[in-house]
Amino acid sequence: MIGHDPLTTYKAAVIGAGAGGLTMAIGLSTFGHDVVLIEGDKVGGDCTNVGCIPSKALLHAAGVGMDDPFAWVQARRDGLAAHEDVEMETDDHIHLVRGWARLTKSENDAHTVCVSGPDGDVEVHAENVIVSTGSKPIEIPIEGLGPERLLTNEDIFELKTIPDTVVLVGGGVISLELATAFLDLGSEVHIVERTERLIGTEDPLVSATIEAVLRSRGAHVHTSASIKRFDDLQQTAHLTNGDTIVGVDKVLIGIGRRPNLAGLGLEDAGVKFADTGIIADDWGRTSVDGVYAVGDVTGNTATTHGANAVARRTIRAIALPLPKFGKPRALPNAVYCRPQIASVGLTMSELNTLPETGRIRLVKHLSEIDRGLTDDIEYGFVAVDAER
Repeated sequence: MIGHDPLTTYKAAVIGAGAGGLTMAIGLSTFGHDVVLIEGDKVGGDCTNVGCIPSKALLHAAGVGMDDPFAWVQARRDGLAAHEDVEMETDDHIHLVRGWARLTKSENDAHTVCVSGPDGDVEVHAENVIVSTGSKPIEIPIEGLGPERLLTNEDIFELKTIPDTVVLVGGGVISLELATAFLDLGSEVHIVERTERLIGTEDPLVSATIEAVLRSRGAHVHTSASIKRFDDLQQTAHLTNGDTIVGVDKVLIGIGRRPNLAGLGLEDAGVKFADTGIIADDWGRTSVDGVYAVGDVTGNTATTHGANAVARRTIRAIALPLPKFGKPRALPNAVYCRPQIASVGLTMSELNTLPETGRIRLVKHLSEIDRGLTDDIEYGFVAVDAER
């Protein structure tokens, strides 16, 4: 429902209606608790509006050759966003408050959140507060590059036409997925990555394989490089390694994200945080009793399913006040480029800290199996690192 009673102390106030926040609000409401959900922008957060949904919709539209892919993406995204908004407005136990939230110092058992909205300032009182404000793309200045060519994930899905030449700065998840889509759309694609390999968080064999695939499809991969300057008159990007990219229409910055911490009043409330985000444990608990944080804002996860997983544990912590034990389950990672990348378990950096003794590595290339033969699969593999 829309609005709340400022004299009522609710079970929880959830700040941010993105993936983690929606999971929290819906989860607690299923236990019969009344929850205030505070959102200053669009319900659905990054995932629905500028992340998972539009990016996967673009991959589909590009892959099947739609005539107006961006219009289709926008229609699918906006339809889901409107549906989620109505869901929150009509839930009997969720009180949707529009505005920007700020924590205050707790004076008693309840917490007070001040909300600045379109109708002025209001206060929300709750036994528990969950901060789930997400993150925003890191932007870097590039000499000579004007705003009309510069994109992030927050505005790339608003394009009306397909760029002839697009430069993707960063070799991570966003760039790999968009490179796949833009290659399908017929664009000339350049990826500029400052380190030695793409998707550096994954196995080096993953990096080598996906680079080979992209190059085989016509993409240009520039590793150990960054854009030194941009000549707008010539539409040319000059790289630090001496390479030049001519005829550039759009440049997308996809080098990472930083948590949305500004204006939350964390210092006033005594909530500890760092540059990487709010400091929270595996249950979402922060340095202040009754204040939790889930999702990108903590820096503990950068994925929708990661935010959802922590949110489910936080729901248990609030709704079922039992002893907290057990470690979080291993979360899989996925990148929806082509071929897709999936991993689960220890990361490569974690594996490299373990002793070599007792470790075994098994790798099977898909080209070596029968299905690879029948489907003419040239690239792809399965790798397992295990301890004897």
